[in-house]
Amino acid sequence: MNPTLIIELTAAAFGVLGTVLLALNGPRAGWGFVAFLASNAGWIAFAWIHAHWALLAQQLAFTVSSLLGVWVWLVKPLLDDLEAAS
Repeated sequence: MNPTLIIELTAAAFGVLGTVLLALNGPRAGWGFVAFLASNAGWIAFAWIHAHWALLAQQLAFTVSSLLGVWVWLVKPLLDDLEAAS
């Protein structure tokens, strides 16, 4: 199988996984942003390989959004819990 096809399919799958996790809005919803980060990495690699510069720029912006989501949904609550416990 073509390596770029593997990147493309994996990036798409992680994007769908991230969307489903967020849509369910359950206790693991924040992990959707981690899935989005994996998707972003795949799409960035794909865009770079194929010289799709607009897609690359979009995915870089989405990466910032995904990092913000990881902070808000996963890191900050963990830090708040640690602070409350001390």
